[in-house]
Amino acid sequence: MHSYKLRARDDHNSVIEEIDFECLSIAGALDKAMVKADHADLYEDGMPICSMELVAATGVWLVGKPRRAER
Repeated sequence: MHSYKLRARDDHNSVIEEIDFECLSIAGALDKAMVKADHADLYEDGMPICSMELVAATGVWLVGKPRRAER
């Protein structure tokens, strides 16, 4: 089982919520990725996996490459 973190961001790229959970796979983690935000980042065991952008009010996410590391 892997540890995941979903970090939700607002329109100014500020972190507004962080959710920690465990899942067997990245696919399972993406299924659990539920936040009330338009942008989010998913991490697996502390490593960035992908960035996500909500593109429809029905809950459709566009999944892309991870954001650059925060400094």
